[in-house]
Amino acid sequence: MHTFNSLNILLASTEIILFGLIILFLLLSLLVGKSKELFLSRAFLVSLFVFGFYMVIDSFSNPTIEYGFNGMYVIDPISVFSKGFICIVFALALLYCEQFLNLMKISQSEFFLLSSFGLLGQFLMMSASHLLIIYLGIELVSLSLISLIALNRESSASIEAAIKFFVLAALASGFLLYGISMIYGATGTLQLNEIADQILSDGANPIIVVFGLVFVVCGLAFKLGAVPFHMWVPDIYQGAALPSTLLIGSTPKVAAVLMIYRILFDGFYPLLEDWKGMFIILAFLSLGLGNLVAILQKSFKRLMGYSTIGHVGFLVGAIASMNYELTENLVLEISVIMGLFAYIFIYLLSFLGALGCVLLLAKEEKISSDLISDLRFMVKANPVVAWCMVLFMLSMAGIPPTIGFYTKFVILESMVAADLVWLAVFAVLFSVVGAFYYLRIVKVILFDGMYINESVKKVQLSFMSSAFLIINGSIILILGLFPDIMFEPVTRLVEFSFFSN
Repeated sequence: MHTFNSLNILLASTEIILFGLIILFLLLSLLVGKSKELFLSRAFLVSLFVFGFYMVIDSFSNPTIEYGFNGMYVIDPISVFSKGFICIVFALALLYCEQFLNLMKISQSEFFLLSSFGLLGQFLMMSASHLLIIYLGIELVSLSLISLIALNRESSASIEAAIKFFVLAALASGFLLYGISMIYGATGTLQLNEIADQILSDGANPIIVVFGLVFVVCGLAFKLGAVPFHMWVPDIYQGAALPSTLLIGSTPKVAAVLMIYRILFDGFYPLLEDWKGMFIILAFLSLGLGNLVAILQKSFKRLMGYSTIGHVGFLVGAIASMNYELTENLVLEISVIMGLFAYIFIYLLSFLGALGCVLLLAKEEKISSDLISDLRFMVKANPVVAWCMVLFMLSMAGIPPTIGFYTKFVILESMVAADLVWLAVFAVLFSVVGAFYYLRIVKVILFDGMYINESVKKVQLSFMSSAFLIINGSIILILGLFPDIMFEPVTRLVEFSFFSN
């Protein structure tokens, strides 16, 4: 018999604290009024930053694996670190968004609250060990993001994007729920560990389980933005206001990667040969279409949407390269998983910085127009921001000495080790294609920007915004010069979380 104490409810202290902060911010924003809104927003951001920093430290100082809520919730070092990391990134993203929100006359309090509920959903996704909890987390994130997109009420493009996202997200949720119901019908459980036990003991009809798994993978591929479930990504990125685009394309990706890893390797690793082929196809299509179509784009946000699809190709390629417990080379297995998480962490930092640069220069209307050609005004508006933007573009292109090169190299190594040499070659070729459109942005910023005769308004940033943007750019460069600073801690987290037994 389960009692309240047996739920081990304090294991979910990260979610409880975050929910408490959100409710406190909600109540205070109603009480203090517009005059103290800036102070309250900054206090909220500082709280999130400190909370995230504490979780990052705790993931290394207290590496334990525990289950709560009758096995529906799991806490381990990689989930604690990921929560802390996205909490810090989320606070920085909101800091970058402040100025743009004021220009667009969007309420900071409303924007912060809606996006924070999305962050809470991401926390749930990363610690869920039960398919229903995973679904609840996904829906909380989706509804928050849809509301964020529609928050720009004056823009018909934003309203259209919100409706598109709502309809397609509902369709993907239908796929996911249908797959979950089939899996439950075949196994009699929704708990990931028990699903794996049922499959291994031949207690489930394999045809029904595989059929359900196909629908689950389709739903997850939509959430990740992999081809052919990518239709929403460029349209939503372009239609949403820039702050919404930043929050849609950043932290949810980390939550989705960890969630997909748990589903596949905690619940469905006995069916590895069945889902591995699906992920190889997703990787092949995403790498090809994402990078090719991005070349044709003139809109910066739309280009970032297609480039995201290309990066998702690398992520699903890394998942397809894993041979869970089918190889005796444990070091190789750890290296592959480390490459997956290192890639998404660095992508998140680069994406945050790139869109942050444009957000911080939004006072200059020529730059905030969303055309790639208008990025040439960045150098004259603020040279420091322009050079930071160049660093982020080089990292996303995978060009040394930035850390983006090493994260791509690790995943290519894992593809070769998994006998997916053809996919690795394909990924290299389309990385070269991807480098073209990133270098085109660098060319527009530096070379076109040096020779413009038009008057450009100088944009002065606040000390806090400047400091964090420079730190963001410096991390990309320093980690590129000394990659082990990142690879060794992530390897330790992977070992503690998945190989401690």
